[in-house]
Amino acid sequence: MKTFLILLILFPTILQAQSKLSDLQGKWQEEKRLNKREKEIEFTDTIRIEFQTSGFAMIRRSGGGTFTGEAELKQENLSIDHQKFEIEELTKNALVLSDKQGLHHLKRMDEFTMSPVKRVLPGVEEGKRDFSFKSVQGKWTCYKKTDPDFKGTTFYIKSIDIKEEKPRGTFLGTASFNNSDSVYTTDAKIIFDGNVCSITSAEQVVKAKVLKSDGEEMILESGTVNYFLKRLGAK
Repeated sequence: MKTFLILLILFPTILQAQSKLSDLQGKWQEEKRLNKREKEIEFTDTIRIEFQTSGFAMIRRSGGGTFTGEAELKQENLSIDHQKFEIEELTKNALVLSDKQGLHHLKRMDEFTMSPVKRVLPGVEEGKRDFSFKSVQGKWTCYKKTDPDFKGTTFYIKSIDIKEEKPRGTFLGTASFNNSDSVYTTDAKIIFDGNVCSITSAEQVVKAKVLKSDGEEMILESGTVNYFLKRLGAK
């Protein structure tokens, strides 16, 4: 008994049951996805996997290709054709797979269903849009951003400082951008046209849908990126 307890303390993983292909038999459909930082993200390329008793498997992503072949499971590494995952969790009705995108939470299904409705990220809501100089003037600092396609090399908006008003919804100021390695600030022209905000500098142009601009908070949607900004330095 003492030897068993010592092994349990020193090598807990050797006593954990490994996943088996027989445990995967059936249909699995993705219902939730987390990025590498384990933050929930929206997705449209729902993963569906079917494992047959023969070991043959099919994996399909909504809007993408279908891959079929013999499923291979070594330790917790799962591969189907050239699709590779690591099994993080497996119970009777739940399967969690990880890959370069993050964590995929799948549910056992009797039959596959249509793709889930586009998930709404917590905190992303539409509200008042006021583009008067009094409402937008000052420094807007990004306190949070979400991007399911996050890349460390991509330059994201760090802050926008609106200083001067020009005709037809145009403002002058500066904009700061940063990625995982560096940050820079540049002169910029900021234009609000309808519900679209354009931030133009010598280095780049960012166009975003304005979901909210109430003088206290501004929420911008640019492609897959959602920016949440708060205003500092208002007069």
